[in-house]
Amino acid sequence: MPLQIDLPPGFAGMPVGADDKMNRGHAWTIAENLASGTSVEEFGSYLMALVPAMQANGIRVFGKFAVGRRKGDIATLTLGVAQWPETSPANQDALVAAMAELYRSRHKRAVVKPVRLPIGPAIVAISGGEFHLPERDVRTQIKAEYQIPLPDGRSVVILSVVAESEDAWPAVAEATAKVAWSLRSGEAP
Repeated sequence: MPLQIDLPPGFAGMPVGADDKMNRGHAWTIAENLASGTSVEEFGSYLMALVPAMQANGIRVFGKFAVGRRKGDIATLTLGVAQWPETSPANQDALVAAMAELYRSRHKRAVVKPVRLPIGPAIVAISGGEFHLPERDVRTQIKAEYQIPLPDGRSVVILSVVAESEDAWPAVAEATAKVAWSLRSGEAP
């Protein structure tokens, strides 16, 4: 099922598809626009090295954009499509309720609720916490995530936006909601 979304203003990133020639073109375009301190070829090759892992995880779009009021608050947007092991139940609302319970069981501190988007029912979750890196480097993270079962009954869209600023959480939630609400089938009517 082809999908379309409206990305946030200032979004810099790349779509990830099955066509490596197209992926390479996107990577080199991004490298030309963003490479600093490294050559376009080197930066482009770094991006291309990520493509197989993104493809394996169903990632279709990955990138960054400014979020919030403070200069330097940057959010990372990832949109992926996962396939169900089998066709999902016909009752989409019951499926979303089960997805919400599963999410709550795995993310105890997240605020999770079912919502209705133009494309159908979904869950939205907001969570915050700390990400621990080596050398005692601790970073705050705020994440907004939508999980949207698609009408085809075979797949679910996972939209995740993460920022390292607690102050930016309202802007992260708003930007993620705008992208989720824009999700639509790319098929002609």
